[in-house]
Amino acid sequence: MNKLVVEPINPMSISDRISKRKTDKEVFRIGFSANYGGHTRELYSGLYLAVEEYLKNKERDYDIELLWKESSFSYESSKKAANQLINRGAEAVIGHLSANQSLAAATIYSDIGIPFFATGTTHPELTKQGYDNLLRFCGKDDDMAEEMIKLAASLSKSKSLKIIFQENNYGKQLSSLLEKTSNEKGLFIEKEVLSSDVSLSLKSNQTILYAGTYEGAFLLTKKLSKLNFRGKVIFGDDVFVADFPFLVSKDKGIQLYTISTKRGLFGVDYIEFAKKYREIALMDPGAYSITSYLATKLLLTNISVLKKYGYKKFIDHLKNGIKIDNLETISFSPNGDVLDFAWGVYKIENGKFYKL
Repeated sequence: MNKLVVEPINPMSISDRISKRKTDKEVFRIGFSANYGGHTRELYSGLYLAVEEYLKNKERDYDIELLWKESSFSYESSKKAANQLINRGAEAVIGHLSANQSLAAATIYSDIGIPFFATGTTHPELTKQGYDNLLRFCGKDDDMAEEMIKLAASLSKSKSLKIIFQENNYGKQLSSLLEKTSNEKGLFIEKEVLSSDVSLSLKSNQTILYAGTYEGAFLLTKKLSKLNFRGKVIFGDDVFVADFPFLVSKDKGIQLYTISTKRGLFGVDYIEFAKKYREIALMDPGAYSITSYLATKLLLTNISVLKKYGYKKFIDHLKNGIKIDNLETISFSPNGDVLDFAWGVYKIENGKFYKL
């Protein structure tokens, strides 16, 4: 039922395409890793687009080699993938799209001392560990929870909201943040675990906040449709995968919204970016397409700093703020969180994400 509408490209094919572009220049190796989930094509397609742009410059200093290694959601699998990328010669790593993967892999990259750019891990704890090699390019769950509550308050005539969450680490964490934020704003929240038996006490016009993965969001939408639910559902950024609007397009009557990455993040020309991205990914960009693209561009334009001064001075150099091409300056907090990250509000209807 939740099969992808368009099959993603195999990440290995991305690596092979880049390998064919080698000349006689020194090779810089970039590792990238994730599970084979819906967001993974955002990681490797955004990365590939930035590398392609870099390779078009004949005056560049380096050739690029991309090293892919799959990692599952398990702690041991992520550690194994991180170690294998290091053993293959990765000089920087982009990826690990879930909290479980990134939190496990981050310790490996920190011990070795290579830059780790997290482009899709929204868990607040990632940058609280004191790593001096880590930069996060996406938003955080606590900030996203505030945006979700703000949207819910503007859409709902009542101060009564309902959280439905998946009983996994991500769902529990985001639901707690949503509850905390709603309490601070004087809103009343009911909470319920997503199960095969969605509560029959749902009011037909209620506003629901969902905490969990996009697979769970798809199942929730199907259940609400069967209950003839006619209220509003607000999702986090995990549902912002290109095929999700297609999967729920037949569920009429429910008003679906999501909070996710702003399309023109840091001044990216989204129309042009999306056009080039579709040629690679065969789908529209998702939540982490631009973040993966920007992370790779920032890395590629500063390789010489990394090579000359080492990873600590390289990371400090980026934290102070870097301007790439004609984009806005990208800078980071002392603990590695990207500053001035912009969220977008989208309505999901007719098989599309529409920016509000």
